[in-house]
Amino acid sequence: MTPAASRAAARAAALPSCLLLLAALAGCGPSGPLTPPKAYGRYCARCHGDDGRGDPKAVRLNPKLDLVRSKMVRTADLDRVRESVKDGRGAMPAFRHKLSGKEIEALTVYTVERFGGGGG
Repeated sequence: MTPAASRAAARAAALPSCLLLLAALAGCGPSGPLTPPKAYGRYCARCHGDDGRGDPKAVRLNPKLDLVRSKMVRTADLDRVRESVKDGRGAMPAFRHKLSGKEIEALTVYTVERFGGGGG
């Protein structure tokens, strides 16, 4: 098995436990749960769009706004997506002070599953 295939297999193996984490988040939060779809809508959709493709005019200036074409999302690179959400990347702000570690993890998995399209 190549190193890339090994990493992909490890990521795929981690997804079931991440899904359990998503289920556990259903009971969190003072004003109801901040589910991954709610977190995406509140913090991500403004720039990345509801469909993950971003506003076409903005994408021309910053192609990384398109999550559907993002290599780290398509290849399910959970570490890089998680780091981007937590610490920010380029013009993207950090969310480590707005989201808990569990919320960041759940949003990471949600983003990869919703916009990743199976890798490639």
